[in-house]
Amino acid sequence: MMHKVLLIRYSAIGDLLLTAPVIRELKKEGAHITLLVKDQFRTTATLLEGVDTLLSWEKDSKALLKTAASEYHRVIDLQGTAQSKRYARKIKLPRGTFKKPYLRRALLLLTRSQTFALPSVVERYAAAAGVMLSKDKVAFVLPDVAAFQGKIVVVIGGSHEGKRLTAKQWLEILKSIPQDELVLLGGPGDRELAHEIKAALPMCADATQTSVAQAMAIVAEAKLVISGDTGFMHAAALMHVPLVSLWGATHPMLGFGPWPPQKNQREVMTKGKSPLSKHGKVPVYASNPMRELATEEVKTAIAEILQGRTMP
Repeated sequence: MMHKVLLIRYSAIGDLLLTAPVIRELKKEGAHITLLVKDQFRTTATLLEGVDTLLSWEKDSKALLKTAASEYHRVIDLQGTAQSKRYARKIKLPRGTFKKPYLRRALLLLTRSQTFALPSVVERYAAAAGVMLSKDKVAFVLPDVAAFQGKIVVVIGGSHEGKRLTAKQWLEILKSIPQDELVLLGGPGDRELAHEIKAALPMCADATQTSVAQAMAIVAEAKLVISGDTGFMHAAALMHVPLVSLWGATHPMLGFGPWPPQKNQREVMTKGKSPLSKHGKVPVYASNPMRELATEEVKTAIAEILQGRTMP
């Protein structure tokens, strides 16, 4: 009999993408996977290879409580919030729960000490699901043909200012790269920044208006991805695409660094105080650490990867 799993992870883009290695391992065990997700992130969820059924948190969760105990064998809660825990408990099935390390994270943000560094969120997802991870390249459900292939993809977006560079910083980094090699990625809120960059680098391509699926396809076919702490950064790492990641208000010690670690990756850290917050918000009393990111270090990291140099 097929083992049916109800997987709960209803947000957000990067967090959903990071469930992909766990979903792959569950499929190896022969599981039928139903994913419960918020409507806002359904498009991202459709990219996860191995998900058999998608259900809406807003539309389906109440009715599901009445039938889940007879339809599924296990619940895996990768959201790990008080809300999702209460929901999973109501189903009355064996369950695995993603444990959020609130105290240790608070101590890390307070002290910024490696002593309180958190394990990778992917590894903590795997512990909740009870699977052993493979670090093989992850496959997503993507368009057959990417709009751009073999380009240097520059992710100019970020959910908060503590993850974002200014146009001036980007231009300092990109001015020595042939313009026709560059593709800008982001979201609807990044169009003004993209226009600023294109005004100085008119031959670069602006793909900030493309869909998430098409943007992921562009990342999959990239020569190199340059990104702050974003969903596209996680996608590049999961797909083993060469990557330069940029860190300001967030930090890999929070458990959201590139996974799996690869020799074709570089991490460039701010010279300012970091981490300041989990999500990249900059407190009113602090300066934005991304403004203290050394652009020369970014340029060096880009050159090393393009020249084929790898980390030991």
